[in-house]
Parts: sequence; structure tokens; C-alpha cells
Amino acid sequence: MASNRSYTIIGAFLLGAIALTAVGILTFGNTGLFSDERRAIIFFNQSVLGLNNGSRVLFRGVQVGTVRRVQLRLNPQGGAKIAVTIEVSGNDVVVAGDEHTPSDLTIEEMVKRGLRAQLVVYSYVTSQLAVNLGFDPENQPNFVVPPDELDLPEIPAVPSEISQLKDTVAQLPWKEALHQIQQAMSTMVQLAQDLDNTVNRLGPNLDQTAQVTRQTLKTVQQAVAANNKQLQATLASVRTLSDTANDEIASHDKQIDKLLDNAQQTSENLSELSQNLEQFTDPESGTRQDIQSAVRDLAAAASSLRRFAEKIERDPHTLLYGGSR
Repeated sequence: MASNRSYTIIGAFLLGAIALTAVGILTFGNTGLFSDERRAIIFFNQSVLGLNNGSRVLFRGVQVGTVRRVQLRLNPQGGAKIAVTIEVSGNDVVVAGDEHTPSDLTIEEMVKRGLRAQLVVYSYVTSQLAVNLGFDPENQPNFVVPPDELDLPEIPAVPSEISQLKDTVAQLPWKEALHQIQQAMSTMVQLAQDLDNTVNRLGPNLDQTAQVTRQTLKTVQQAVAANNKQLQATLASVRTLSDTANDEIASHDKQIDKLLDNAQQTSENLSELSQNLEQFTDPESGTRQDIQSAVRDLAAAASSLRRFAEKIERDPHTLLYGGSR
């Protein structure tokens, strides 16, 4: 009886342990039964070298999922497509200010709102790629496969930045530019050849010109040497003339000094004469009064003589008989 009871307890304990293990696996394991995950498919028309199963799915740098499968799909009519299946975890997506919850927001709804996929370089060292998601409502969706032919919703792909750069570079007129560069190089080569030929033709003329130039320089040097002697003689004459002029100026300096002394003496005499004249013309001067008295006497004498002359003219006998007659 006791033995049966022990078996029952042990069996119940084992069943409980098995149940707890199953719940832990389902809860914390990556089984997807208790996780909110969405899968979608993306078709890329460019190389996916560096994109593998387990690569990251990013949204503006935040990892929101992983790549589950990279598959090549061949078309019987021709052509091939690269299909990339991704898995996005809804636990990392929160919708703010929306009536929908993350579980209700489906891939199709997000595509309608402008969800697009693009390949980006995740690591330049290992050349590892990642799928970057973003919203671009202005970019019209380009579905590769009709929705009714797919089991998963399709996220439209947009060209990567590297692909866009390649397309831009490919659209540049490289052929025309290379043709113009080739023409320019040909022109430069032809110009160099023409210059070489011209230099070769001008070589003898340049040699002759150099000889003439050297001869001319020699003649000029000789002329300069001859003129230098004449210039030295001229400078000696000028120096002698200058010395003679200095001597003449020194000899005339004494005469000029004597003449200046005479001029100064004359100026002093004139100044003294001027002072004497001022004394004569001074109204208070006695000399002027004497002169004025003499002038008055001379005037009176002249008046008497004039009267006497008039009297003689009237009566010439006055000289013989006197004035009484």
C-alpha cells in the first residue's frame, strides 16, 4: 500500500517537471507559439552577396527581425528572382496614437502606409549586408509577383544607395567623354610632333643666331672698353675744370668781400645824409628857419629889383638923373 503511494507521488512529480519544462520551452524558446511574429517576402533585382540566413532586419538602425531564407526562384519562361524571406517580431514594434495594436497592424497595412525594403551594408569589414526597412509613401510600390501567387505578403524593394550610385554612374556619357579625351590626346601628340619638327628646322638658324649674338656682344664689349677710356679722360678734364673754378671763386671772394664793405660804407653815408636832410626839413630846426629867412630876403630883393627894372623901363633917364626926377 505504501509502495503504491510512493509511485504515485513520483509519477506526479515527473509529470509536473515535464509540464514546467514544456512551458519554459514554449515561453522562452524560439518556437513562435507565444511570440507575435510576422513574415514577409522581398524580391531584390541586385546582388545579395553578403546577405545570409540570420542576417539582420533593421528599421533606421534598430533591429526588428532577421532573415529566414535567401532563395533563388527560376522562371520557366526565363529569368530569375532572388526572394528573401524575413521575420519581423511584433514585440519590438509599438504604435503610438493609433487605433490599431501591434498585433492588428499587418504587413499589408504597413505596405499601404509606405513600408519599403532596401539592402544596406551592415559591416564594411566583412561585407555583410542587412535589410533596412523604412517608410517612403511617395515611392509607388512595385510588386514583382501578384499577391495571389504568394503565401506571404510582399514588401516592395527600392534600389540601394550603391545601386543608385551605380545607375547614376552608368548614365554618365562615358563614351563621349573618353572619345573627347582621346581626341584631345591625339591633338596633343600631333602638337608635340609639330613642335619637335619646328625645333629641328629652327636648330641651324638658332645656332647662327647664337653666333651672331656672341659676335655682337664681343663688339659691344670692345666699344664699351674704348668708350670707358674716353670717359675716364673726360672725367679727368671735368675734375680739373672743377678745381680751376674753385680757385677762381676763392680769388674773387676777397674782391666780393671788399665790394660788400664799400657798399656797406656807402649805405651808412646815405643814412647819415638822410638824417641831415631830415634835420634840415624839420620845422623846428634852426637851419630850416635860417634858410626860410634867407629865402624871404631873396624874395624881397628880387621884388625890389623887379620894381627898379620896371621903373627903368618907364623912365630910362632915371639912371642919369636919379630917382628924384
